[in-house]
Amino acid sequence: MAVTLDVPSPAILSTMASLAPRIIAYLFLGIIFSAGPVLLIAIGTGMERALFVRSSISVEGVIAALRPAHPYRYGDKSRSPVFRFTAKDGRSFTVSSNIAQSPSPWRFGDLVPVLYQQDHPENAHIDSFVQLWEPQVILGIVGGGFSVMPLLILLRRRRSRNLIRATVVGG
Repeated sequence: MAVTLDVPSPAILSTMASLAPRIIAYLFLGIIFSAGPVLLIAIGTGMERALFVRSSISVEGVIAALRPAHPYRYGDKSRSPVFRFTAKDGRSFTVSSNIAQSPSPWRFGDLVPVLYQQDHPENAHIDSFVQLWEPQVILGIVGGGFSVMPLLILLRRRRSRNLIRATVVGG
């Protein structure tokens, strides 16, 4: 009894071999292309923050506490400042920042510049680059970097196709 094995042609084998890397590449491209909205979010929140800074009132505040950002992580030294300030109308506010820094540039009792909007003093921010702009900078770098990568990949693919075409036509 003779056993015959149906062996796929080399063309089919090469197509099957390149299928898995192609699927991975397209998944990766999908993730990268989805980073475009991250860039838009960075631009939108950056414009919102710029309007906040432009329309804010500046006063002096004081660091009332430094809250651990991750209280359950051993050895984590990240701290979020809690600051107190008095608005121009005489009301006092205590605000906890949502931006942690390690090491904290402040100590308990330090004076800090504070920006707040007259209508919403509870949304005040410490007037420092990191406290005002860190989320937008991170989102902009990530979104911008991941938005440029697909363009570079597409340009490379187009260049390699043109090179193959020129080789086939010219050779």
